[in-house]
Amino acid sequence: MPELTPLEDALRIVLESVEPLSTERVFLYDALGCFLAEDVPSDTDKPLFDNSAMDGFAVRYEDVKNASEENPAVLELVGEYSAGTGEEIKVDKGTAVKIFTGAPIPEGADTVVPVEYTETKGGKVYIKRAFKKGSNVRLRGEDVREGEVVLFRGHEIRGYEVGMLAFVNRAVVEVYRRPKVAVLSTGDELLEVGETQKRPSQIRSSNHHMLYSLIESSGGIPHQLGIAPDDPEELLRVLKTCKDYDIFITTGGVSMGEKDYVQYLVREIGVNVKFHKLRIKPAKPVLFGTYGKNKLFFGLPGNPVSCGVAFDLLVYPAIRTMLGAREVFKRKVTAVLTRDFTRRDAKRREFARARVWFEEGRFLCEPLAKQQSHMLTSFVGANAYLVVYEGVNELKKGEEVEVVLF
Repeated sequence: MPELTPLEDALRIVLESVEPLSTERVFLYDALGCFLAEDVPSDTDKPLFDNSAMDGFAVRYEDVKNASEENPAVLELVGEYSAGTGEEIKVDKGTAVKIFTGAPIPEGADTVVPVEYTETKGGKVYIKRAFKKGSNVRLRGEDVREGEVVLFRGHEIRGYEVGMLAFVNRAVVEVYRRPKVAVLSTGDELLEVGETQKRPSQIRSSNHHMLYSLIESSGGIPHQLGIAPDDPEELLRVLKTCKDYDIFITTGGVSMGEKDYVQYLVREIGVNVKFHKLRIKPAKPVLFGTYGKNKLFFGLPGNPVSCGVAFDLLVYPAIRTMLGAREVFKRKVTAVLTRDFTRRDAKRREFARARVWFEEGRFLCEPLAKQQSHMLTSFVGANAYLVVYEGVNELKKGEEVEVVLF
């Protein structure tokens, strides 16, 4: 029996086999979910001019520095400024300009008094409170200076970053291409959703649908190839399409059964197998290899939980690397165990499904009851993996443990 590959070695092999994909220029809205392949500088100072942070009155600090409810400063109103105004009004000694949020600060003014601390009558404004010089004024360039980088290469473009790109007048941006990822489930026993069950031994296929969604949520472009029977010729025909994709994923056919053909057929299509079988639980029967230039093959287990775990631990960081992401792994935190966790076999590192939450300044972790590799319900309600290292049979309530957040 071949030796099991430790997870760290498997991760090293995968990440040494992959690099960011080629780049492309995309329109602002098409950049969502992509990763920047360039630094993005600001086109101008932001803000471009001193402007008001409040609705109120633009004044000279010297005119209002002693104002109070009992002894208000009385200033002559000489005009009004709104956002986008083109009018030019100067604030001289003893005068004020009515101003709205975002409007330029008039020449001569250096402070804005919010409207709620004022009263207007007879063409004059009464200032009823003193403010520090510069209060409620947004200064030119205080957010960012012209030429300063606002988004760096490898930064993920979320909705916030789309807003920033628009803010610095970038309609088109250079990003790493999203990987095309094929998904194929294998097995004579599998039924598609909606297909009539004719024999009790038939089971509903969930893996290729789960993987489709996991790929999409990871930033890849999934391509659904459906279900292939345990027929070497048919399998080989589908596997030969691997050249059309950056990553090709199969589920099933990589264990020790006499109909587990995938592990043998991949070599016929030119896949250089790097490892087969991991020292983890679940997801022991994982096959990984490379083909073409910067193309990856993952043979994942047929058991649905094993399939999901293998994706999170190995395929996810591979996709993120292809995307040019700066962070390719899921987040790890330390949590306090809320109940005991025991197991009989401690030879492999285990990734137990768990529920993690934050309470009173710390993360708490509750291992879920169902942990068998065929029980897809163990993912329902889970939001993390509890990591149980090799040689550990028992974790006690109150212990600090390592968890990987989904």
